[in-house]
Amino acid sequence: MFAIFKRELRSYFTSLVGYVVIGVMLAFIGLYYSANCLVYGTSDFSTVLYSTTLVMLFLLPALTMRSFADERRNKTDQLLLTSPVSVWGIVLGKFFAMAAVFALPCAVDAVMIFILWALGGTVSALLANLAGLLCYFWLGCAAIALCEFLSGLTENQIIAAVAGFSALLLAYLMPSLRSMFNAGSAVALAVFTGIAGAA
Repeated sequence: MFAIFKRELRSYFTSLVGYVVIGVMLAFIGLYYSANCLVYGTSDFSTVLYSTTLVMLFLLPALTMRSFADERRNKTDQLLLTSPVSVWGIVLGKFFAMAAVFALPCAVDAVMIFILWALGGTVSALLANLAGLLCYFWLGCAAIALCEFLSGLTENQIIAAVAGFSALLLAYLMPSLRSMFNAGSAVALAVFTGIAGAA
């Protein structure tokens, strides 16, 4: 499993995918951090994380789209499956490599949280911000797992990315869709059926 992890992690940084995902995430996080925390002087980092959740919906399918789809297209999945690594080892090695790429912007987020604490934040705000960051990382890992599964269903990277984005967008919109069902209207059911069908 460790060999798969090293191979996948190296592939993300020999191509531009890892750099683009990390750079775009850090650009948006830095923008919201400057606007929400530094300009307004608030120590609540959860607003930054909430604002960048939508960016995560675009970037994580791009990160995971080639994990299994590229292997199937290049026929290297047969080589992987006949290697002395179990299927669980292959899946977990790829997952941990993608989670490590996603962990790099989260580590920079932790530095930003400690900067807020050094600028006069309380210890309770520091712990709340770190807990929020941990939940944000777990949310990203759950999205990576879902997109990795969808990448294993197809040979085309674009289809894998679109399917991953659609599934994550449907999960993101689920609270507002649930509130539409509380109205009990037939229109809400038709809208939900259309969105699910499109996804």
